[in-house]
Amino acid sequence: MPSTKRKFLSTAAGLLAATALAGPALADYPDSPVTLVVPFATGGSNDIVARQLGRQLSEMWGQPVVIENRPGGGATVGSLYVSEQDPDGYTIQIASVTFTMNPAVQDDIPYDPRADFTRIALVGQVPLVIGARPNIPADTPEELFEYLRQHPGELSYGATGVGSIQHFAGELLNQQAGVDVEAIQYSGGGPAMVDVMGDHIEYSIGSMTQMLPQIVEGNIKPIAVTSLERSPAAPEIPTLHESGLEGFEVLQWWGILGPAGMDEDIVEFLNASINEVLATDEFREFLAGDGGEPRPMSVQEFHDFMGANFDRWEEVAVDAGMRDGN
Repeated sequence: MPSTKRKFLSTAAGLLAATALAGPALADYPDSPVTLVVPFATGGSNDIVARQLGRQLSEMWGQPVVIENRPGGGATVGSLYVSEQDPDGYTIQIASVTFTMNPAVQDDIPYDPRADFTRIALVGQVPLVIGARPNIPADTPEELFEYLRQHPGELSYGATGVGSIQHFAGELLNQQAGVDVEAIQYSGGGPAMVDVMGDHIEYSIGSMTQMLPQIVEGNIKPIAVTSLERSPAAPEIPTLHESGLEGFEVLQWWGILGPAGMDEDIVEFLNASINEVLATDEFREFLAGDGGEPRPMSVQEFHDFMGANFDRWEEVAVDAGMRDGN
């Protein structure tokens, strides 16, 4: 039997077993619509991933999964709303890596990101791409490092706001490569790419979805991806890890959270349900279209994963002085 099919059947069996052994809280769950909050506007990666996941969960459960966009405050509006709901499993949210980055650079978050949420499941991940201006005198990561070292404090890269994933990736690159490149903050990845193509900044660090079309057209020079392994979506682009920055990894990931205090049986049921979706060809192909991949974890594994992220980004921010707006 193919390994994918074995994994799917194993996950499904686990889901049935969890349901059979669960206590009263899970007896009829879900017996009404589940709201999946997206703390961002429609059209972004969080929204797109949530809608695909929600549709497949709805088909599995026979209950609607209602996607509710609550943007604002860098995702704090929607997340605050979720933290204040009853922990009954009927209001959950999607969160990305920036959920664990924001506390490292912001003091005014209206909730405790570590304590006010139940960590349910990791969904998937996708690397970023370092895309440079076409005539930069570097074709490889090693050549880029050397070029940057020759111009300390003179060059700049594009990010999308203080504390954004692009900003953290850029500052981590500064630290590990021993370079000094200034972050220029843009309102989004699109404007940053325009300035890369116009030779106004040296490079930008953006999503594969945004970068790859411009790379194919020759408008941006691909330097490296930020995953430990090369991306199947662009296997010709090397990783920073293989280019001398051992262990360099910055990934956009998406996970599912709920209010603090959720019943353990419901959390395990949700985790098993989500992992069952991740095992399908449909969801795997959906993420692969943008260079991503599913990443199933147990509840405990995801809890530890988020804790490690909180700690890591706090360390990077302190070392880079990012709380000072650098």
